[in-house]
Amino acid sequence: MGTNDRATGKPGTMADVFLRYLRAEGARVVFGVPGGLLHPFFAAVADDPAFRLIVARHECGAAFMADGFARTCGAMAVCAGTSGPGATNLVTGVACAYADGVPMLVVTGQAPSHALGKGAAQETPPEDIDIVAMFKPITKYSTMIPGPARLAHHLRRALRLALTGRPGPVHLNVPVDYWDQPAVEDWFDPATYRPAYELFDRRAVSAAARRLLGARRPVLLVGSGAATSDAAEHVRSLAELLPARVATTPRAKGVFPEDHPLSLGVMGIAGHAAARTALLSDDVDVLLTVGASLNETTTLNWHPRFRPSETLIQIDVMADRIARNYPVDIALVGDAQTIVIELIYHIHRALRDGVAAQAVWRDEPALAHDHEFYDQPQLRRSDAVPVTPQRWRVELNDALPEDAVVFSDIGGHMLFNVHDLCIRERQSFVLNLGFGSMGHGTAAPIGAALAVGDRPIVAIIGDACFAMQGMELLTAVEYDVPVVWIVENNQMHGITWFGSQLVGNGEPMHAVRNRRAVDIAGIARAMGLGSWVVERPGELGPALKEALAARRPAVIEVRVARDVPPPLGPRAQVIAGFRDR
Repeated sequence: MGTNDRATGKPGTMADVFLRYLRAEGARVVFGVPGGLLHPFFAAVADDPAFRLIVARHECGAAFMADGFARTCGAMAVCAGTSGPGATNLVTGVACAYADGVPMLVVTGQAPSHALGKGAAQETPPEDIDIVAMFKPITKYSTMIPGPARLAHHLRRALRLALTGRPGPVHLNVPVDYWDQPAVEDWFDPATYRPAYELFDRRAVSAAARRLLGARRPVLLVGSGAATSDAAEHVRSLAELLPARVATTPRAKGVFPEDHPLSLGVMGIAGHAAARTALLSDDVDVLLTVGASLNETTTLNWHPRFRPSETLIQIDVMADRIARNYPVDIALVGDAQTIVIELIYHIHRALRDGVAAQAVWRDEPALAHDHEFYDQPQLRRSDAVPVTPQRWRVELNDALPEDAVVFSDIGGHMLFNVHDLCIRERQSFVLNLGFGSMGHGTAAPIGAALAVGDRPIVAIIGDACFAMQGMELLTAVEYDVPVVWIVENNQMHGITWFGSQLVGNGEPMHAVRNRRAVDIAGIARAMGLGSWVVERPGELGPALKEALAARRPAVIEVRVARDVPPPLGPRAQVIAGFRDR
């Protein structure tokens, strides 16, 4: 079936073919900043009623928004920028998506094909800046379209790679003169070029099920791959079936409900004492990791005691990530949801056949969260003014809607978010810890709100993150996107200020503290957002309730005590460990 203009019967353009494939893949929103060398693409998107064009204030913000869209709903996201600086401005956001396995199509402009190599304005060909090569290390596929006749081939390949295996961004660079040229296409439905990825080794799954049934103190470590494959519900079923206690990586916070009796909380940076005590002890005999790569932030700089006493079982969609940092006894390569379902099937069958699960957790008391999770519980109850970072997060826990999506940006506030928030069933927590880019948690929630408009979106960011990417709040105002940003304002780069006192010679870096106070709420009002200021205990809950009820972009500035350090100890030890090697 060819691609034709329905009114005239004439062959459609390359832009028509491009958008038809995007529609078939479920893409409905394009984020970007229009510019001359990508104008035909942006014009086609703007003219197509099936798409919504969201014009960001900066291309990096556009990439972050696309990332937030895809992370929240799992569908293909699209971001675009013109050639030259438009393309290079996308790089950080695309790298963030690549590090965390987020599916995204990145489209960049290019000088016209007849001018390539002549030094046209903003030209980025292989002979010069080479934007295709620039994106190759941070995408699963990056290429320049060689002509309209080859567009569909490269687009299908890009979409296949973006959406199969471990997802990730892909990049297509298109000379501006190609978009309006005729392109006759032999249509491929997505099901015919993008295979399902649900294979597994049945013998390995059977062996893993036997080890889990025989374990006395089994623990599941859940990573973000479990969320990517939509395996959270099945992981919970597996944990309750054995039973096994469950920790999550920082990025996977909340994938297993943190108020569940079997929860150990977060293992790793800013994590919980219960998880550290269990996973760095000899008590755990069988450890099953689900979509967790066992990286530095989870294992506290690859702690040598991070091994079960008997069996390590690792599930990952990428064989390269199996046993990358620790020797593995049973490797389960494939989709996490598929494998966990199969594990449950094998265990149920064994139980029906009379095999008894040996786990002792059923007879042991549930953990007391206040005493076994949090490092400084007294600060969670403090009545001090200004409010402590811990206290207002306790209030946020009580005020958050039961289906809220909570974004965290990167910085000292992130450590408090990981440690002091309790993410419950039906709530979600989003953190770009793979690349750790400041500004992601500021811009990405806009994309998330456009993806799942029926769920409340709350972003917790720092004053430095607001300064870095805060102009994207104007994008939210422009399109009336109801995100509530909670800006923790301590007038500094907190993670650097406190961290600098724990490494090197212990001298604080005074340059990262503001010499002049920044009025976040005042800036937000000037930008057209609803605005609240919180300084005292008891003020956060009412402010959040009002902000959410308004159903419009809003900022709550929380002016916190500046002398309370984030839970940085293990991270400081990691940095020191790297320095001393």
